[in-house]
Amino acid sequence: MIVTENMKVCDVLEMDEDLEGIFIKHGLNCVGCPGANQETIIEAAEGHGINLGILLEDINKALLK
Repeated sequence: MIVTENMKVCDVLEMDEDLEGIFIKHGLNCVGCPGANQETIIEAAEGHGINLGILLEDINKALLK
C-alpha cells in the first residue's frame, strides 16, 4: 500500500511501528497527539512546516523494506 497525503496520521502509524521514527525525524511527534486521530498527512505537514514530498517519500520507502 502506498501512503498518500490524504490519509489520516493515525492510520499510517498503525501500518508499521517503525514509522513513528520517521514522523519524529521530520519533527512530527504524532504518537499520543490528539490531532493524529483527525489530521491527514498533508494537514500535519502544513501545520508544522514540514516538506510533504520528502515525508511521504521517507514513509513509503520504509514500508517497502
